[in-house]
Amino acid sequence: MKRTSRLPRRVLATASRARTYGTAALALALASVSGAVYAGADDVASLYGPQPPADATYVRVVNLSPRAAKLSLPGAAQPIDLAPGAATRLEVVRPGTALRVKVDGGLAAGQTGLAPAAGADTVGETVTVGLEHDAAGGWRAKPIAAAAAGADALRAQLRAFNFVDGCEAKIALEQNPATAVFTAVAPGHVASRSINPVAATLVAVCGNGLSQPFALPRLAAGQSFSLFLSGTTAHPVLSGAIDALDWPAR
Repeated sequence: MKRTSRLPRRVLATASRARTYGTAALALALASVSGAVYAGADDVASLYGPQPPADATYVRVVNLSPRAAKLSLPGAAQPIDLAPGAATRLEVVRPGTALRVKVDGGLAAGQTGLAPAAGADTVGETVTVGLEHDAAGGWRAKPIAAAAAGADALRAQLRAFNFVDGCEAKIALEQNPATAVFTAVAPGHVASRSINPVAATLVAVCGNGLSQPFALPRLAAGQSFSLFLSGTTAHPVLSGAIDALDWPAR
């Protein structure tokens, strides 16, 4: 007769409890992983604030003159004071809003090249308006429209706006002028490129004219920065500002 070995009841009970505890531990572990995943998603979501509308146009003003200006921006509720050399944040402008900048209560000259109003043909554009004050005492606008800067999670974005008439601009490293960051940026145009997120000191060149050094701040990956070239071909001036949205609107 074939004999079948049987385990003692105490051993079977212990094994049963082990299986029960193992199943409970596995369920607890899966619940913990699931909770961590959802917590991680919440953390990622919290990094993003309210986003601007998909049909927005963006307008910014940089004061290229030596005097302060009181601005009324398209879509802004209140006028703002803009110091010499300063730039506004990027104003979010909705379709149908007139793309005109008022300075000291009146329209600045030179805006005829702009679209009359934000619309389907301006969606995503960044319009940077350089303000100059002429000898006759009037304000003149120099608008330059550019496509929205693309995001790069690993690199920073750099743009160069040339407001100097008659200057095919070059922007280079101060310590090594042969190393060009931008070359042949035409008057009234903008150039863009991605860069490693490092600090640098730059100079602008217009023919034989050389600007004072400009310290580019150390940009983080994913950030965007704009350089503004103003002045004259003999005495170019290089400045800049972070591309920051004024959103949610004030």
